[in-house]
Amino acid sequence: MRKREFRVTRAMFSKKTLTAASGYIEQGFRVLLLHGIDKNEKCTCGNLKCTSPGKHPISEYFPEGVHSATRSKYLIRKALKRHPLANLAVTLAGITVVDVDGPEGQKLFQTLKLPPTSSVQTSRGTHHYFLKEAPSGTFKRDQLDILTGISRMAVVPPSRHASGHTYRWASPVGTKAIEARAQIESLRPSDGKTKKKKRQGKAEKPSTIPEGKRNDTLFRHSTALRRILDDDAFVFDAISSLNQIACDEPLEESEIKAIARSSGRYSEPVEELFGPPKQRFALQMEWLWYPYLPKYGLTILAGDPGRGKSMLIALLISIVTTGGKWPLSDERSAPGKVLLLSAEDSFARVTLARLEKTGFNIDNLDIMHSPLALIEDRLQALEDYVYDKKPAMVVIDTFSHFMGGARDMHRQNEVGEFLGRLNDAAEATGTCILGLGHLNKQTNEHPLNRIVGSIGFAATVRSALFLGVDPADPERLALGHGKASASPEGPTIVFEKYGGGRDDVPKLVATGEIDADVFEICAPKKREPGRPATQSAEAREHILKTLSDKPMSWLDVWLSAQYRTSASEPTVNAVRAELAKEGLIVQVGKGPNSKWKLTHVENDDSS
Repeated sequence: MRKREFRVTRAMFSKKTLTAASGYIEQGFRVLLLHGIDKNEKCTCGNLKCTSPGKHPISEYFPEGVHSATRSKYLIRKALKRHPLANLAVTLAGITVVDVDGPEGQKLFQTLKLPPTSSVQTSRGTHHYFLKEAPSGTFKRDQLDILTGISRMAVVPPSRHASGHTYRWASPVGTKAIEARAQIESLRPSDGKTKKKKRQGKAEKPSTIPEGKRNDTLFRHSTALRRILDDDAFVFDAISSLNQIACDEPLEESEIKAIARSSGRYSEPVEELFGPPKQRFALQMEWLWYPYLPKYGLTILAGDPGRGKSMLIALLISIVTTGGKWPLSDERSAPGKVLLLSAEDSFARVTLARLEKTGFNIDNLDIMHSPLALIEDRLQALEDYVYDKKPAMVVIDTFSHFMGGARDMHRQNEVGEFLGRLNDAAEATGTCILGLGHLNKQTNEHPLNRIVGSIGFAATVRSALFLGVDPADPERLALGHGKASASPEGPTIVFEKYGGGRDDVPKLVATGEIDADVFEICAPKKREPGRPATQSAEAREHILKTLSDKPMSWLDVWLSAQYRTSASEPTVNAVRAELAKEGLIVQVGKGPNSKWKLTHVENDDSS
């Protein structure tokens, strides 16, 4: 544990394993899930003769036991979906735990006369937590064990013991762990009982495995040996020899036996990573609306801002929540739940009116009440919702907004990680996740390459829809199919607006199909009379209108230029250099955090 101090937090007291795990992770621990105890007080591993009930890792997610411990809340949440009764443990890197198991151990511990430290009540005694590792590693006394180091773990609340007892914090919230390495080391017996015998008849060799890394190093060699020959006797003999040869202070035989046994339980066979397909036959594709909206995956709907995407979304939500007919089709949607995340419009004043116009079923609609970016905790909450509720459709308006400022929508790895999390939830539940995006003003690119942000948006989704206009009648909207990875592309559908005005809202009605493709329906509008004739002139006008006396990030200037001009990024950057040379704009600060503003000219009243 890199963090060299920790305190007991309220999250650690939670009876919910995921909440508690998050609390330990935030205090610097690596955590892992162990098989738990069922209602019959048996280990959930299924072995009726289990020798460590509730105390051995779930190898499905932690194949190398304590060495697979993680700080990933996502992995813990995912594992808990499969193993809701799992116990929780933390690794002891940078930590020492004094495990007191009876009255003799308690008397011995009290001789140290230590101030209070973070402590857990166990089934038979107490775990006392101290900062830093014990100088010479793990050792035992009567009814008292010293556990320390990266290869050791401790079971923590809210885990359940085989006796039925629940581990709980004996220290109040805010209690900090103290350092007491010298006092703990004084507990080591001085009568020679734990001293290791030196090898006889051979010259001593310099130590190659320091004391603090013996368990970890021997465990790793043990798991590697099992990949050569999975035989208990072979592994024990091999690491026993390594223990004597490479360790200046060899471990006791009982510890070597424990390491050998552990490697057999937690090592991951190569066949688990590489091998024949586990799925032996192809699964049939399933559709919410064929071929436009696939289940078990992601779809993106892109178009120019203000084009009408929100009206189309209202129509789709109505069809799903009521079990209505799909546009120009006799096929109906099965009535289902829809979750809407929308940052573009006010739900009460705008979105709800559009939905009411379509005749939707409000009882089948859930919304995100605060449309904030999906940072880790909110993304986990969304994943939990999808896993628990299994909605027919989730609408995210827009992908870029809910990625948030902490993720860069122009970096493919960050887009891929964000969409990958959503796709995993869709794959596991059969949900159709539909996200909205905007198009830039480039004229010669395929609309897939015009989606604002990384190409990862287009690459990750299974289906890409584009909302533009009918080339023959710009008053009519057209929905084109620009990507279909699991079907032929669907025909382009034309929609007309009905209604609208001061006291009404319009709705879309599908009226037919046209032969135009996504290039034609998404072609940028022709310039209005009086607009600048070149991209450079457009960029110049936009920069001067966007900047002010208040410094502004150049990324914000460029993103707004994508929506409002046909200029490319190199053109916009070149115009910036020209304006700076002319003295009309100025850079504030240096490096990646620099900003730009209009040059401030003082009024000259001297005349």
